Amino acid sequence: MLSQHSIPVVSTETLRDRIFRLTLFSPLISQKAKPGNFVHIRVCTSDYPLLRRAFSIHAVDKHKKSFDILFRVIGEGTQILSTVNPGATLDILGPIGNNFTLPRKSNEIILVAGGMGIAPLWFLLTHLKDKEFDPARITFLYGTRTKGELLYLEKFKKIKVRLILTTDDGSKGEKGLVTDSFLRELKKRKQDHSNLTIYSCGPQMMLAKMSDLAKDFNLPCQISLETHMACGVGACWGCVVKSSDGTYRRVCADGPVFDAREVNL
Repeated sequence: MLSQHSIPVVSTETLRDRIFRLTLFSPLISQKAKPGNFVHIRVCTSDYPLLRRAFSIHAVDKHKKSFDILFRVIGEGTQILSTVNPGATLDILGPIGNNFTLPRKSNEIILVAGGMGIAPLWFLLTHLKDKEFDPARITFLYGTRTKGELLYLEKFKKIKVRLILTTDDGSKGEKGLVTDSFLRELKKRKQDHSNLTIYSCGPQMMLAKMSDLAKDFNLPCQISLETHMACGVGACWGCVVKSSDGTYRRVCADGPVFDAREVNL
C-alpha cells in the first residue's frame, strides 16, 4: 500500500488565518486512500527541515485523481508548505496507516472534531455520504476556539447531517468544549449505546477526554491520533502511545486510528 512519489501540487488555498488546504495530483493515492490514512511529506528539497511532516488525508477526488490535506501553520515546516506554488512537486510517502472501520448502516453515528481534527473526519463524513449512509443518523460535533476557525458550514448544510457547534469563547454555537457537548449527547441517550458508533480527532487533551469517556461508558469509539513522526513507517519507534495493557503502539504503523478504550493518553 505504501508508495513514494514526487507529486505535483494542483492548488494552495487559504481557508482561514493560517489555515490552508493543499490539493495534490496522485492517481494512486486518490484511488487507494481510505478515511483515517495519512501521508508523510518532505516539505522542501534542502536538508532543513530534515524530517517529513505527517498529514491526515482530508479529501479525495477520484475523478480528478487528486487528494487534499488540511493544515494550520504552526512551525517552519508548515510555513514552507503554505508557500508552495501550483506546479511544484513534493516528495510524499502514502497512503500510510490504518483506517476508520465503518459501522452498520443501521447504527447512529457521532463524529467529534476539535479544531484541525476536522481533517480526517471530513474525509470520513464525505465517504459515509458516498456510501449512502442516512445523514439523519449522523451527528457531527465540531468545536474550535472561535467562530473564525470554523470550516465548511455551508457544506455541512448540503450534506444535511445534524451539526452541533461549540466555541471556547461562545462566538458561535454553544460556549465550551466539544467534549462537554459530546457528554450531553450521551446523557440524552441514557444507558442505551449499543447502536452507537463514535469517531473523533482533535488535540491531545481532547482525545484524552474522549478516551476516558469511552472507557467510562464502554463506547465503541475510534480516535485518530496525530503526533510528530520521524520515519512514518514504524522503524524508529518515535511516535508511540501506551496501550491499556501496558505495551506501546506505534501511531504510524499500528495507527493512527485506535479504539479509544485501548490507549492511555
